[in-house]
Amino acid sequence: MNPAALLSTLSGLVALVLSVILYFKSATVQTLGADLQRLQQDAQEKQQSLMVQQQSFQLQQQRISAGAQLAEKVGPQVLNDLGIRARDNKNERIRKLLEKYGVTLNETPVSDAPAPKSPAPPK
Repeated sequence: MNPAALLSTLSGLVALVLSVILYFKSATVQTLGADLQRLQQDAQEKQQSLMVQQQSFQLQQQRISAGAQLAEKVGPQVLNDLGIRARDNKNERIRKLLEKYGVTLNETPVSDAPAPKSPAPPK
């Protein structure tokens, strides 16, 4: 056999082996790429779900803050009015309800009119 023919056959065989190896490696790479794409899609869906939950929590927090502000602004006035009604109308049910939550009533009525001023001393 001629050395050139032997070299040509040997190089063809090496090329065939390398192409088979390349074929199987590329199939593995494609499988890994598909797995990676699926995992990325799952992560993106979870991230979107998390964003929806965060928006829901922010909305709840805004409602809680608005309620707390309203309670701070209106609550003492409402409790005061309830106490006055319970005292003036002698309503024991309202009195007991207020006492249950630690609100004590002032038994002496407070005049809504301002106290009279003392007359000015003569000049």
